[in-house]
Amino acid sequence: MRKVLVACMICVLFSSCATIFCGSRKKIVLESNIDKVDKLDVDGRKYRNVTFPFPVKVKRGFSQSIVKGEREGYVPALLYIDKTFNAVSVINLLDILAWGIDAATGAMMKPEFNTYELYFETPKEGKESK
Repeated sequence: MRKVLVACMICVLFSSCATIFCGSRKKIVLESNIDKVDKLDVDGRKYRNVTFPFPVKVKRGFSQSIVKGEREGYVPALLYIDKTFNAVSVINLLDILAWGIDAATGAMMKPEFNTYELYFETPKEGKESK
């Protein structure tokens, strides 16, 4: 019984609010002006034959997430997802260790919006797409 209590206390001491409640990834929805893409790359994770709207998880953290979509006959589309402060982190109050854990796991930040649009353009006449 004592071991279980000690294990529970360690878990509480070495975890933080945003990490517990929000995790290190956030689910967003990608929409587009076309129905389907051949390749989609989200933070280095590759998806094939994606139909929109497409729910996907992006990493939390201080750096931007990059989404790249490719479809034959269209110019590849790039989307940069900016991050904002996750207010759940404030629950940590004065616990410096919890703030550090939230910062290390990236849970302190979240994507700015829940839905993003990936806009594809057709190549201009006279220019070939690569």
